[in-house]
Formats: sequence, structure tokens, C-alpha cells
Amino acid sequence: MENTIFVFTSDHGEMLGDHNFIQKARPYQGSIHIPMLISGSERLIGAQNRVDTSLVELRDIMPTCLDFADAKSPETLDGTSMRNGVQREYIHGEHLCEFDHKSHQFIVTKTDKYIWFSQTGDEQYFNLVLDPNETHNAINDAQAAERIACLRAILVRELDGCEEGYSDGKKLIVGCTPRAVLANATLKNI
Repeated sequence: MENTIFVFTSDHGEMLGDHNFIQKARPYQGSIHIPMLISGSERLIGAQNRVDTSLVELRDIMPTCLDFADAKSPETLDGTSMRNGVQREYIHGEHLCEFDHKSHQFIVTKTDKYIWFSQTGDEQYFNLVLDPNETHNAINDAQAAERIACLRAILVRELDGCEEGYSDGKKLIVGCTPRAVLANATLKNI
């Protein structure tokens, strides 16, 4: 036990009735806000029973494990070690829904979330501090307009140059064909 680190997480939540949905594939907290627990001896992981509110994701697990093993992470990794907290302003998430027009992209921060449905252009905005259960889509609320524009601009920048063509660097482009496997991820390009 003195030389073991435990990582408990999941690749997604199951909604369990949130927003009247079950299973995964929705941009709501019940599907995307999953546990990330790290446990081990204090000698290995530091102070016990602390809560870190950093924005982390699955890509951070490998760099974290390598860091705990005192091994260097390859520079090609996108993730960041969680050992000393992650300084990340937002996470960009996406999901391809093959059977309906619910394919979406989102930007989530510690305090809010902007969602864009790529096939319809529908947008949603939730202030997660005031509305943690995401019951009020504030996309048309005047007091949120500036923040929504900021998060939308982040998504435009994240999607600029993506293979599907969702962004031209200035705006989001509705109706582009989602791709389950991008050309740069296939073996022929390795």
C-alpha cells in the first residue's frame, strides 16, 4: 500500500433521469461531470483528504501516473499532471450522435457552460453557480450576453481548422458532417 496509487474515474456519466435523459452523450453535468479520485500514501500523493477543483479530464491520467512514477511525459501528450493541480480555464468537449441531430460541442468552465449543437445551430448557456442543475437555459438572457460571446469565441477558436469545418476562425458553421474518426487518427497517417 505504501507504493500504490489508486485512480478512480469513469469515461462518462449516465444521466440517470437528469433532463429526462438516460445514458450518456449529452452535454449536461450528469453525463460530463464525472469523478476523478486519486488515493495513495501521503508519501506518494501528498496531503490526504484534500479537494482540488481543477478542471481535469481523462487525458490528464497518463501524465499524472507518469509524474507519480517520476517518469517524463512525452511532449506529444495533450494532458497535464494532476499531481499539483491543473491550471486550465476551460475544457472543450464534443460528442457525435449518429442517430439524431444532437451532435454537440461545448465549453465548460468551473462556473458556466456554453453548448452548441452543430447540426441545428441551437445554443445553450448555463450559469453553473446559480443553476447547478442546468434548469434554465440562459442563452437569451441579456445579462449573460457578454459571457456567452466570450465562450462562443473560445469554441470558434478551438474548432478553427478542424477537419469537419465547424469554424472558419470567425464564426461557427452549422450543418457540417460530423466524423466519428478523423483522417489524422487513422493508421495510414502514422
